[in-house]
Amino acid sequence: MYDLIIRDATIVRSGGRLVADVAVKDGLIAFVGGTPPDQAQQEVSGIGRFLIPGVIDGDVRLTAPKTEPAALWAAESRAAAARGVTTFIHRAATSGSVADLNAVMAAAASTSVVSHGVWAVAGDDSDSGNDAALSDLVAAGGAVGLSLTVGQGHADADRLHQLHATTSGLLGVLVEDAAIVAKMARKWRAVPDPLHNDIHPSKAALAGAKTLLALVRDTDRPVHIHQLTTAGELNLYDPYRDDIPLTAGVTPQHLFLSTDTTDQRGGLLTTDPPIRPELDRRALWAAIKRGRVDVFSSGHVPLSRNQKASGYWDGPSGLPGAETLLPLLLGAVKNGRLGLEKLVEMCCEAPARIFQLEGKGRIEVGADADMVLFSEAETSRLHADDLHSMAGWSPYIGREIGVGPELVVAGGHIVARQGVLSSDLKP
Repeated sequence: MYDLIIRDATIVRSGGRLVADVAVKDGLIAFVGGTPPDQAQQEVSGIGRFLIPGVIDGDVRLTAPKTEPAALWAAESRAAAARGVTTFIHRAATSGSVADLNAVMAAAASTSVVSHGVWAVAGDDSDSGNDAALSDLVAAGGAVGLSLTVGQGHADADRLHQLHATTSGLLGVLVEDAAIVAKMARKWRAVPDPLHNDIHPSKAALAGAKTLLALVRDTDRPVHIHQLTTAGELNLYDPYRDDIPLTAGVTPQHLFLSTDTTDQRGGLLTTDPPIRPELDRRALWAAIKRGRVDVFSSGHVPLSRNQKASGYWDGPSGLPGAETLLPLLLGAVKNGRLGLEKLVEMCCEAPARIFQLEGKGRIEVGADADMVLFSEAETSRLHADDLHSMAGWSPYIGREIGVGPELVVAGGHIVARQGVLSSDLKP
């Protein structure tokens, strides 16, 4: 007997749509097709509804001041699961050892209701022993890749070249020119509430992109840009994208917010990379339509308003966004800005392929039973009452979003119905 059957749903893939029954057993998809050969303990009608793989959020930072990791994983995984995210990949703000990563994974394993993975984050300075240990962890499947941030207060370009040459596996990066940022920081230091984009301008991102492109063109090592944000970067990479092993992600804060339309005073909306001008925001949407961006991720950091209340120069950087990732994108689908097949490709299929998540990102026999069932209904507005993250707020309040999933299945278990979490989830 199957554990669950979803009947007559319209399965959406990047290559098209299929109306079929889907049966689940022991956490895996056991049947896709006409009538399953057995009954199930639970059955759900999918008539007139879309069924997609669970969303993979490949860039979240589950850290916040004075908050235990296990509590963050418990709260944030539940908030995201209720809105269709079934896999988190955590990228720490600072470097750590294999022991640090194992501690993070232990916290996740004890409390998370969604699948979880990590980026191994390399340090700013050379440490051949730790570099080798982190690279070995990636090779063994203990981390999806090795991540490095290059720029003011982080690693320099020489460190990027060294890490690229001495380690293996997927390399995740954020790169900007530190000298440009330092110069702009000195210029704006006397201003209490500057724009983050004035200190970390597009030209710093473009200069960093040139360094990265020269590096990637010389080798076959895969490199993933965590968050692509500017038209300059897009124009630089575009002629080479089909010939080099470079992939890129984009976040809602860079698709739905801009310096021209959003009040950023006080540091509440400070995030890295910063929110960019409207021209860059529009360029990202155009690149998505042309297939020049690979994945959507949230860049989620569960910081509360109080935690960000210290102002621009002293407050932490980051925005909450995991639980609003899919609703915002479904709103874009409803308004014709994004195709549903493209959403599935960038939220599910491409992340599974790029991060080598075996069993994820597809609705096929043998795949993990991570699925989201929803209807193409009218859009609504995001309200504060819709939020469950420990952050307690969102920069997208009042924005148009798609209606929440009718059913979310993670690891073969129904974790949410109509946005309400199941009562039998582990504490």
